[in-house]
Amino acid sequence: MKKRTLAALLACTLMLSTALAGCGGGEDKTPGNSTAPVGGAATAVTEDGRDANGNIVDLSAYATSLGAQWFTEEDEEIWEHIQDKSDNPDKIVWRHSAPNRSLEESPDLRTHKRFFIEMKKLLGDKIEFQFYLNGTLGTTTDQILGGLQAKNFESNGYNVGAFYEYTRAFTPLDIGFLIPNTEAGLAVTAYDSPARKIMNDRCIADCGLNVLIMGAIGMRHITNDIRPIETLEDIKGLKIRVQNNNLHMAMFEALGASPTPIAFAELFTALQQKTVDGQENPISNIFEQNYVEVQKYMTLSNHLYTAGAFVVNDEWLKSLPQDVQDAVDQAARTAQEQSGKDLLACEAAMLEYMEGAGFEVTELTPEAQEEFREMAMTMWDDADEVMGAEYWDQVRTAIEDITKDY
Repeated sequence: MKKRTLAALLACTLMLSTALAGCGGGEDKTPGNSTAPVGGAATAVTEDGRDANGNIVDLSAYATSLGAQWFTEEDEEIWEHIQDKSDNPDKIVWRHSAPNRSLEESPDLRTHKRFFIEMKKLLGDKIEFQFYLNGTLGTTTDQILGGLQAKNFESNGYNVGAFYEYTRAFTPLDIGFLIPNTEAGLAVTAYDSPARKIMNDRCIADCGLNVLIMGAIGMRHITNDIRPIETLEDIKGLKIRVQNNNLHMAMFEALGASPTPIAFAELFTALQQKTVDGQENPISNIFEQNYVEVQKYMTLSNHLYTAGAFVVNDEWLKSLPQDVQDAVDQAARTAQEQSGKDLLACEAAMLEYMEGAGFEVTELTPEAQEEFREMAMTMWDDADEVMGAEYWDQVRTAIEDITKDY
């Protein structure tokens, strides 16, 4: 087993409350994460979230700084005025709803920022954007996806895993170890990917919603506070928090763990109080939610790939003038391409930070990875019942054709 080690980088760490789109929504962080520097005294913090000694004390600012490289001065000038009112009498008003407090703190969220900037470049005052953040227009799946169906707003940033009750289109991404790594996940969800087209076409057919961008959130990994997970034997009996998803629970049961659904907003406290031994999430969520404060071990298991969803009502989209539809296509393509590059750059920095902050990080060997995969595959047949055998075979073939090179 290969263990990742790094000398302690920080003298002290204190984290800021924040959240990511993706694996549970945009709730505020749980108690136990202060915004004040160590000692309680107010000190100057740089734009990248560091104190005078170079210690990272503001994770939100640090996470935002990791993505600054993708935006030029022109981009930032446009962004500063992105919600300015338009005097164009023929303007199109585009209302964007999001559970997050900003569109800058993760690679997935920054895809939305890139999309809106590109739209402004292409359409100018022909379009007016209005942002409703912090879940102002809804936080539940019914409020978000139902709101889009009812045309209460024009777009929302969510995650494809939350579509389960509306469509099984994206359920293939819930099949454990089908996608082997981040690069493969990015290829499967790429703008022109055949697998992505199959899934999105079904989504449109089932519920009328069009996922324009499948933003990069990343591979899911396991943390716990009991022991390093190096083999299948190590995960047996561990109480692992999972999303309330039957396929996720079946996978962890197959691996020998005890899967326990807990709301994302309650997870930090559940880990702190030892209600569960561990949890599984992408690196960006583990970083932003500061689980290193309440967990000791992290295993790079690559058991699932999680994608974001920048989603619109397809009927509304097709009602727009052709030049606007063309702009949407071009902006979405550009945003999707940035998303993967952003994630790959950010994950390394986030993981390095968490190692320095105290995580003992273990990377499964190829042999152990194959053991995990073979055990998880015992529940693949369940997919037939969940999404239909014909659809599952079609998407799996498309995904495996893409991932065979990874």
